[in-house]
Amino acid sequence: MPELPEVQIVVNQLVIRLERARIRAIEIRDPKIKLTKDLAGHKIRRIRRRGKNIIVEVSGGLHLLVHLRMTGWFEFNRPKRYRAAICTTRGTAYFEDARRLGMMQVVTTEQLDRSLEQLGPDPLLDGCDLSGLRTTSRAVKVALLDQRLIAGVGNIYASESLWRARINPRRQSKSLRTDELRRLGRGIVASLAQAIAYGPRIFEMQRFAVYGREGQPCRRCRARIRRIVQSQRSTYYCPRCQK
Repeated sequence: MPELPEVQIVVNQLVIRLERARIRAIEIRDPKIKLTKDLAGHKIRRIRRRGKNIIVEVSGGLHLLVHLRMTGWFEFNRPKRYRAAICTTRGTAYFEDARRLGMMQVVTTEQLDRSLEQLGPDPLLDGCDLSGLRTTSRAVKVALLDQRLIAGVGNIYASESLWRARINPRRQSKSLRTDELRRLGRGIVASLAQAIAYGPRIFEMQRFAVYGREGQPCRRCRARIRRIVQSQRSTYYCPRCQK
């Protein structure tokens, strides 16, 4: 599932190719996507990200709000299958989404603000404020997936960040000391920044510290990585580094 780094990589590509262009048409190939307004003729003023949301700001006070969900991605060479395409004077972006769970809708500024105000702080835009973790007794790994507490972190980077911070994923969130929250904040920012730096080839090049490495040696202490299930999601951690 695309998390904050993958979404930022997509945004970076969209900015280069589509920002300041004029929309010629938005082609919809999947009836599950229903746009309430025709954006043909509107100029793309800005493309940005908040949490896992892609926000395409266009003229006329409107925004194309996109969420990639499980399998969404944008390609710039026409693929065999795609759900929608943003056709502009500078090029076309094709919205691929094998599981058809991604979201694309046109919203006003007021509607956008209402949607985004439900999100917690974005660690790369607002600073990594983890004070919300102190409000819950849930396991810290589970709490990190709550977008109301911290926006953009998902299953992969929660595991990676906890490894960096040497925090056991089963710890109660409210039990974390101030110094541990600071370590976790640094771990989150470092994990996200490292992933973004891979760029469009992230899926080919990325090397994880713990995620997906059950039974393999920890890159720090060589203990065997373990996998547990928390809230129906796989969690990977080092039993020695993250006691």
